[in-house]
Amino acid sequence: MKMRVTSSSHSGLGEWLVQRVSAVYLGVFLVFLVVRFSFWPIADFDSWRSWFALSWVRVFWLLAFGSLLLHAWIGMRSVFMDYVKPFRVRLALTLVFASGLLASALWVIEILFGRGA
Repeated sequence: MKMRVTSSSHSGLGEWLVQRVSAVYLGVFLVFLVVRFSFWPIADFDSWRSWFALSWVRVFWLLAFGSLLLHAWIGMRSVFMDYVKPFRVRLALTLVFASGLLASALWVIEILFGRGA
């Protein structure tokens, strides 16, 4: 009987799927933005603000940033795990990167749904 031994508690399939779904969403969102701003450009700050006042616009932007942050997290975590061998250095890099992503996420949420939104 052959035993299967895995070196990580994470399945590569789930990470692969999240990266592909996030990449597809970001690609579709980018095409939407190019079409939107090509045919209906925003002329001034008031127009920009009224466009962002729509809830669905803010939700789609939040999904885009969330996809970007997830995509970056999975990619950089894989790079750190594969190429940074000393545990303490890998842990420090992972914590710094995770802190930066968390700060970015909170900043985006504040921008999209905060007091001034």
